[in-house]
Amino acid sequence: MRFGMGLIKNEHGVFHVRRKVPKALEVATARVMGAPKQRISWLKQTLATKDEKRAKVLAKPIMMEFDRILAQAEALLVEHPVRTELTDAEIKQIADYFYAHQLNADEELREEGIGSDPVFASVHRQLAEAGIEFETPFKVTEQTGSGLSDRMMHKTEEDASVVLLAAKEALARGNINFIRYELNELLQLFRINLDPNCQDYRKVAIAVIKAEVRALEDVRARNRGEAIDSPKLIEPSSKVPVSNCSLRAAYEGWDKMEQRPTSTRMEFSRGIDRFIELHGDLDVRQINKRHVREFREAAQLVPKHRPGKLRKARLPELVEWTRENPGTVRCCGHHQQVADMSSGRAELGAQERCHPR
Repeated sequence: MRFGMGLIKNEHGVFHVRRKVPKALEVATARVMGAPKQRISWLKQTLATKDEKRAKVLAKPIMMEFDRILAQAEALLVEHPVRTELTDAEIKQIADYFYAHQLNADEELREEGIGSDPVFASVHRQLAEAGIEFETPFKVTEQTGSGLSDRMMHKTEEDASVVLLAAKEALARGNINFIRYELNELLQLFRINLDPNCQDYRKVAIAVIKAEVRALEDVRARNRGEAIDSPKLIEPSSKVPVSNCSLRAAYEGWDKMEQRPTSTRMEFSRGIDRFIELHGDLDVRQINKRHVREFREAAQLVPKHRPGKLRKARLPELVEWTRENPGTVRCCGHHQQVADMSSGRAELGAQERCHPR
């Protein structure tokens, strides 16, 4: 039964809201939503109510969100017309990026040396407090300080083995549905609007599955203690859209928005200076996780006491000095705040503050 505004009632009397996607936007809509399917014909969402008046109230913001999704799909088609071919270089770049991403994520897990043990320990504690028996073959610990626990090593090996088996089967069969979700995200990252029905879509999908197999085999090799280096993760930054707002300009806009304690302003200003010393005055839209991670690592190497020439030294010079003089006291307080700002959490009001009305 239909009620207008895209409202329908299912056989159980529960209201849903839906919107027909124009045929020309079906593929682009799937891309915008990060859906594993090739195309989306309808936008649908349950309202979880049988009351018509409440359904009409709940439907309005959802229909607005549907409008936003379709507008993004239209913009995608305008900015990035549908392609039916990729160069061999593009296919290799996409597959190499995926391989590097997988190995870097695994390396970060091992460097942290904790994994999901704190969550596991928390769940175990809550169940015990509730009087629920919980048996596990592994020692329950939040952090041992000695690297990944037996449980995390078992989990890492089991996850890699299961996915590797599925990836090899998909590769043998040429089943690109196995990697479709990840591939669509990769294409979106590289700003490529590729027709999912073209031959090169299959070609790049197979290349990414091969990269998945190689990455998982290397993860298992690391589990055996083999020294497998992670490739440098080269972000497709040359294709990242710019906002015409540098980090420095964004900070200045943030600083003008309201009165703040002098100490706060000085901390952030100095942190911004240090970030720019390391990476340059980047456009805020181009700052990614790699930039933030490298800044955090460098900031942790800044000596707290900097006599003589070190007082005016730039961040790369301070990092080099600390590495040559191990055992110095380090400081990372305000640098952490700026790392958060740089990663987008503080956002610095980039759009309106860089482009005041």
